Amino acid sequence: MSLALLRLSALGDILRVLPAWANLHEAFPESHLKAVVEDRHAFLLEPLPWLEPVIVQRKRLSSPVGALGELRRVASAIRDCEASLDFHGILKAALIPRFAGISERWGDGVTKEFAGALQTHPLTFRLQTRYDQALGLAEAFGRSRGVPGLGRFRPVLKDVPLSDPGPIWSQAAKPRVVLVPGASRRGAIKRWPLRHWIALARMLKDRCELRWSLGPEEEELRAWLPERTGVPALPQLAWWQLAAAVRQADRVVAPDTGLLHLAVVLGVPALGLYGSSDPVVAGLPDGAGRILRTGIACSPCRERACQRRQCLEELEPETVLAAL
Repeated sequence: MSLALLRLSALGDILRVLPAWANLHEAFPESHLKAVVEDRHAFLLEPLPWLEPVIVQRKRLSSPVGALGELRRVASAIRDCEASLDFHGILKAALIPRFAGISERWGDGVTKEFAGALQTHPLTFRLQTRYDQALGLAEAFGRSRGVPGLGRFRPVLKDVPLSDPGPIWSQAAKPRVVLVPGASRRGAIKRWPLRHWIALARMLKDRCELRWSLGPEEEELRAWLPERTGVPALPQLAWWQLAAAVRQADRVVAPDTGLLHLAVVLGVPALGLYGSSDPVVAGLPDGAGRILRTGIACSPCRERACQRRQCLEELEPETVLAAL
């Protein structure tokens, strides 16, 4: 049996479907699983050799001229699949298996742009985390084949081989904590105030071994934040080296970003600092960690241009310290 698994973006969302994909692989070990992902995120499949990447060129997909041709090109690569499982629910993702002529097209219950009309087996919508949403689709498909139990969460990257990050931590018998102050430019509204991060680092420094995780968009912080706080930053690492370094930690504290969800699938207890993010839809699986938020009346929201950010300003470092 060949299955097409579709999730076009984004980084955190692909991480959240990996537990469901791993359950499908375990339930149907002889099956050929084709993962349809965008070129910018294909590297996320590298530790999972049982997934065959089918790469969508994002630039062509975003072009009014090239999009249709790109969808048909990708469709030709999954034409031999018996069924498709759409973990995205947008029109572009739904069109690919339709163009491929796949007769059994499943959807996870979340559909936009009338994508559900192109699915032959759409699930009923449920308000739940994206992890549970993906696992629910795997469970429903498994039951259709007489194989229940595919809806359980597992940290699928907990034991997979990863690139050696080199010496990161000392041998001190202190809890190891990774602090993630950044977020993408598009998700900048999710950032906890930097002064709160600095205050938290000062509170934790004597009782924990801390490391800042600073991405390419936090190079300015790398120039002064470690020196000011006395907390080293993780070195500039390739993605899977970074994952190996994070996996050696005891806790990760982060906003609703890819690093938070990387910690979840690595099996590292996570503490999510949420402001505008929906604590249900963007929530964590049971046992993977917890979310802290103020819960003020205007959150969650989708207002990326909010200037007050009261939902995060009022989440005090002392509250985070107590949670840790």
